[in-house]
Amino acid sequence: MLELLFLLLPIAAGYGWYMGRRSIRQSQSNQRKKLSRDYFTGLNFLLSNESDKAVDLFINLLDVDDETMDTHLSLGSLFRKRGEVDRAIRIHQNLIARPSLTDEQRDLAMMELGKDYMAAGFYDRAEEIFLNLVSQADHSEEAETLLIDIYQVTKEWQKALDITRRLSRKRQQALSPISAHFCCQLADLTQDEQDKAKWLQAALKLDDKCGRAMLTLAQYYVNKQDYKLCQKQLEKLLHADIQLLPDALPLAREAFHQIGNLTGYQDFLVQAIAEGAGASVINALAEQMESQGDLKQAKNLILDALYRNPTMKGFQHLMQMQVNQAEDGQAKQSLTMLEQLVEQQIKYRPGYRCKECGFPSHALYWHCPSCKHWGSIKRIRGLDGE
Repeated sequence: MLELLFLLLPIAAGYGWYMGRRSIRQSQSNQRKKLSRDYFTGLNFLLSNESDKAVDLFINLLDVDDETMDTHLSLGSLFRKRGEVDRAIRIHQNLIARPSLTDEQRDLAMMELGKDYMAAGFYDRAEEIFLNLVSQADHSEEAETLLIDIYQVTKEWQKALDITRRLSRKRQQALSPISAHFCCQLADLTQDEQDKAKWLQAALKLDDKCGRAMLTLAQYYVNKQDYKLCQKQLEKLLHADIQLLPDALPLAREAFHQIGNLTGYQDFLVQAIAEGAGASVINALAEQMESQGDLKQAKNLILDALYRNPTMKGFQHLMQMQVNQAEDGQAKQSLTMLEQLVEQQIKYRPGYRCKECGFPSHALYWHCPSCKHWGSIKRIRGLDGE
């Protein structure tokens, strides 16, 4: 009997192993059938234009683990890029609610959720998420960068500056031209003249080539009737950003004329032209020569500029000179009409263009309304510009 039991033991073990395998196969088969049913149910939802139900079903089909985490994040990012922000938010909220996520995975999901809120215009919610992320010791600089983007949209320039100071030294140096514009924005907002000057000086410490700060400081010194300091800022502007000089011409004219330094004003314009200033500065020099009675020299200056770089502005100024010298009659009337037509054409054409995205403008914007770059809008060069 004992021998019979020993003989039956291997048979019993083999039968148990077989039944176990069969049970596993049966469970896997049932799972596959369920997934197949759910998959086709999801397809039916899509075909029936019930995409919200399809998204929810597909999300539930994917268990969150190391292998499917990227799939969830990619799906949410895809919806956000397509403008379906509500679905992206739902996916990322569903991720964050899973208790099985590691801290790193939860931070990734929170980062994506913050981006969703930004895309939806919920800047306060996005700010809260990113501030929580930057409070962690091992966070990446992406959260700070996104916070800076939020503060630019909400025009909270002081907060934007505070965030830039928390970045690495290398990143701070890369963003210093943008930070200088933040200082200039704060200078524009303040009503206190001393604070305005401090912010502009701070901008120049961050970016010593910031033409905006130099131009605004020149205006500040003109308002205070400190024309010597205004001239110094204009001299710096001449070497830092020659393309801004046409916008500084009224300030230069006032600063030099108020102290009676007409020769200095003319020398300043000559130097600017040598540095590559455009038609507006050439016309200003010609006007200065005309005021001193050097009509022939002024005309030669315009003609020489037109030969080298033909512009509508130079052509209009030449016609003005011809009208002023012409005798009354039909010829003068025709010249006057032609000059007015050219003037209207100059006014109609945009005078500025963004060098990053090509956005045209009739006014100088420090922050491009189209691509959101700082300091990228410059005077147009060529026939219709400088």
